[in-house]
Amino acid sequence: MALLQVKDLIIHYETEESVVEAVNGISFTVDEGETLGLVGETGAGKTTTALGLLGLIPSPPGRIIQGEVEFEGRNLLALPAAEMRRIRGNKISMIFQDPMTALNPSLTVGEQVSEVIRLHQKLSRQDAMTRACEMLEMVGITAERYYDYPHQFSGGMKQRVVIATALACNPRLLIADEPTTALDVTIQAQVLDMIRSLQARMHTAMILITHDLGVVAEVCSKVAVIYAGQIVEYGSLNQIFFRARHPYTLGLFGSLPSLTESVRRLRSIKGLVPNPADLPPYCSFYDRCDHCGGRCKEGEPGLTEVESGHFVRCRQFEEGGVGI
Repeated sequence: MALLQVKDLIIHYETEESVVEAVNGISFTVDEGETLGLVGETGAGKTTTALGLLGLIPSPPGRIIQGEVEFEGRNLLALPAAEMRRIRGNKISMIFQDPMTALNPSLTVGEQVSEVIRLHQKLSRQDAMTRACEMLEMVGITAERYYDYPHQFSGGMKQRVVIATALACNPRLLIADEPTTALDVTIQAQVLDMIRSLQARMHTAMILITHDLGVVAEVCSKVAVIYAGQIVEYGSLNQIFFRARHPYTLGLFGSLPSLTESVRRLRSIKGLVPNPADLPPYCSFYDRCDHCGGRCKEGEPGLTEVESGHFVRCRQFEEGGVGI
């Protein structure tokens, strides 16, 4: 059953000098207990999409042009601000990208976890403190550290506190924005294992934002590959990893190091990501694509279903195309 349905979401950042088209008609669904991976290069529109779902787009200059974000049968974009505050942090929580800046340095970590609990669950200060200690213990931090400040924790421990805060109210949907980017490889694995076990225990759905395909393979059940503010390929984990079709997705996999092949240099995708303030009126990947043809400049391609549940935004797979 679909917990979240995002339909044709468009978000711009508008200034006097330019209009940055950050998100350009993104649509996807997240079922209860499911994990969707949003994958793409820096600047693809992943974080802006997440902020749009939570109503956190800074305005000005950000503006949601159109779209629907249906959660539990209600369009979040149409809700008043007060109602959205009751949902944010309670039914939908977010793990922000940088644990170093996500915590308030002037409050103890326990106070920051219990504050969220008191705000949304109307518990007494003592009951909220007890619940906060339970959450800290759940993420591997002893309750004795309730009164410690963020500067007394390492990066990995700060991230655990952020995760405890996000899960404190047992949300139905968790948005994790590159939760392991600032951590070393060993701590990354520990944090991912912890998120996965907590998610299974609480039956929480998750949107995982990342550029690391290894993390996606380990955690996600569905994948949406994003390029220039659009989903260019969307499907199950197996479909994307074993039957990828879009040239950009193939380029991402081609740039990964192999454990079985010895090569002097990794393959890379030629060119640069297009400027979102000056996107072409045709396929945004055209100038970097090794498979482009004349039809690729005939307007923007739509999503084509190449197999059940597997969608590709490429002219090669539209009617009359030959595929790749």
